[in-house]
Amino acid sequence: MRLDAIAYRVHESPRTEPFVIASGSSTSTTNVIVRIESGGLVGTGSACPNSVTKETRDSIVRALAFLARDLRGRSFGKSLELADAMDKALAGNPAAKAGVDIAFHDLRAQEAGVPLYRLLGGGSRDRMPTDMTIGIMSLESAVTKARYWTGRGFRALKVKVGLDAVGDVRRLRAVREAVGPALELRVDGNQGYSLNAALAVAKELPAIGAAVFEQPLPAEDLNGMKVLTEASGVPVIADEMVLTPQDAMRVRWGSCARAVNLKLMKHGGLQRASEVNTVCESAALPAMVGCMGESVVSVAAGLHFALASGNVRWADLDSFFMLERDVAPPLRFEGGDLFAPTAPGLGVRVDESLFG
Repeated sequence: MRLDAIAYRVHESPRTEPFVIASGSSTSTTNVIVRIESGGLVGTGSACPNSVTKETRDSIVRALAFLARDLRGRSFGKSLELADAMDKALAGNPAAKAGVDIAFHDLRAQEAGVPLYRLLGGGSRDRMPTDMTIGIMSLESAVTKARYWTGRGFRALKVKVGLDAVGDVRRLRAVREAVGPALELRVDGNQGYSLNAALAVAKELPAIGAAVFEQPLPAEDLNGMKVLTEASGVPVIADEMVLTPQDAMRVRWGSCARAVNLKLMKHGGLQRASEVNTVCESAALPAMVGCMGESVVSVAAGLHFALASGNVRWADLDSFFMLERDVAPPLRFEGGDLFAPTAPGLGVRVDESLFG
C-alpha cells in the first residue's frame, strides 16, 4: 500500500467538566488528527499528547511533519513494516506514531472490505462493555456522578484515587453503596500513593468489592509494586510502567502486577500494542485496553483492537463521552456495551471540513 499523501490537523475541545487525577488535572483535550491517502482510499488516525509519554501538541506536530516527509510516496505491505520504518526514522514519539499507525490500519481494513477488528483476527464479537471514569472529586459529587452514569447504562465504573488514602476509601464505599453490589468497580491510583498508603487502601478493597487496583505507585517503583501485588486481595494492574514489550517482561519477571493496561498512545499504535499484548498473554497477564483524553477516532481503534484480542479482559474506552466537540460522531453505546462500527476500516467518519 502506497502512502500517497499524509496530512494532520490539531483539534482541541473543552472537556464537559474538569478532570482531576492524582497526577494532574485538565479542562480541555488536544488530539492531532492524521489523514493518509492511498489510491482512492482515505485512512484516519489520531495522536493524543499525554504526560505518560511526555509528548505535547507541538512535539507531535513536529514528529508528524518529519514522518510525513519520510513516509510519503513509500509502500508498505504490512503494519510491522510501517512500524519499523517509523522507528528507524524517528526515536520515541509513540503517540505521534500511533496516529500514523491507526490511519494505516484503517486503510488496510478498508482495502480488505472488513471492519478493522476482523482484519486483526477478531471473530463474531462486535461489542464490549466499557467503564466510565469518575475523577477525583468530593464524596457527594462522586456519588452523584456514579448514579448518573449507571443511569445511562454503564455496568462498570473506574474511580480515580491517589491523593488522600483515607478520603479515597470513604468515597469508594459511598459509591459502592450508591450503585449496589452488581456493578463492577475499578480503582485507579495514577501513581499517586506511597507504598504504605497503597497497602492500606488495598486492604479495604475486597470488602468494597473492587475488581482491580490500577497503578497506585510510581512507575519506577518495581519493588513496591511487587510487594503490593503480593499483598493485595484484588488484582493489581500496571499502566504507566508498561510502554514496551520489554517493560511487560520486567513486570512479569518481577511479579509487579497481575494484569496490564494497554493504550495505543503509549505503545505507538496497534502494531506495537499487539507486541506488548503478546508478551502479556504469554506471561498469563490479562489486559485492559484504555485511553487518555482521546478522540473517538483512536477510541474506535482501541475498541477494534480489544475485540480482536482474546487476552483483553477489560475496556476503559470512555474519553470521547467527555468531549464537548469531537471530530466524528460517537460510537454506539447501549446496555453498557460499546459497539464497533460495521463499515470497513475504523468505520469512523471524520468531519471533512477539518482538512478543508
